[in-house]
This record gives sequence, C-alpha cells and structure tokens, in this order.
Amino acid sequence: MKRLLLVALLVLAASTGYRVYGSPETGTGSLTLPQPAPNTGEAAPYFGTIREDGESFELSDEGVYVLTFWSILNQDTAEARPEFEEMAREYGEEGVSFAVVYVSNAPESEKDVPYDVLQDSTGELTAKYNVKRVPRLFLIDDGTIELVQNGYYQENEGHLREELDRVLSSKT
Repeated sequence: MKRLLLVALLVLAASTGYRVYGSPETGTGSLTLPQPAPNTGEAAPYFGTIREDGESFELSDEGVYVLTFWSILNQDTAEARPEFEEMAREYGEEGVSFAVVYVSNAPESEKDVPYDVLQDSTGELTAKYNVKRVPRLFLIDDGTIELVQNGYYQENEGHLREELDRVLSSKT
C-alpha cells in the first residue's frame, strides 16, 4: 500500500512539474499550441515532381502559386473543384500557377483542367506540407506562404480571391 501511494505521489509531482515548467511546444491542457508548419509568413518547401501528363512541375521561389491537397475520397474536394477550376482559369491569365496534389490516385476526369495535376504516391509532398486533412490550400508568393486554408468552406473562396488580388496588386 505504501508503494502504491509513493508511486501515485511521484506521478502527480511529475505531471504537475510537466504542466507548470514545460514549454508551450510540449505542454498540454489549456495551452495554445502553434499550428503545424509551414504557416503564413514562412518559406514554402521547395519541390519538383512529374505531373500526371508526364511533364515536369517545379515550385520555384519566384511567382505566385496556389497549391492545394485533395483526395478523391473526400467530399469537400468534390465541392471545391468547380470554384477552384474557375479561379484557375481567371487568375491563370494573370500569371498565377494553380496545382492540385492528390494524396491518393488522381481521377480520370482531371485531364483537361486549367491547373497542374500532381500525385503524391509516396507521401513526400504531404509530409513536407504537413497535410493531415484535405483539402488544405497554400497561397505562395515568391517562395513565401501568404495564406493557409484548411477544409473547404464557401467563405474560403472569397478570402482566397481577396488574398490573390492583394498579392497581384503588390506586383504592379
């Protein structure tokens, strides 16, 4: 009985010390933890890969990119597709590169679309961009992340358009 009481006290002391003296990155409870990187204002992880059509794709540190991660198994992806395609046509004329990274197989219907279709069969891109759920979208300007959006919501479309307009107006 004494041993059990001693072990319980040690566990209580250790957990209290962990909560009180631990850093925000290791803390639990009511602490607000930072969002997983990469985040707004940080450098976008560079990558080069082969598109679904066999051509090469390279995310460079020059130019404006809209990079989104989708899955054919996700309903939000299907809902996002029409507006994303419309924006890719509209802003593509202004020099913005749009790319979709499928975390699973890319559907056959993605052959004649106004954006680059990439497949992440190894999980390398998903890991670089720390994608845990899809859709996840990144607006990248000259190698810096300007916007990160998680999930698909109607209000995200308007916010993305605002940010694209802001980034493009700063270039003129």
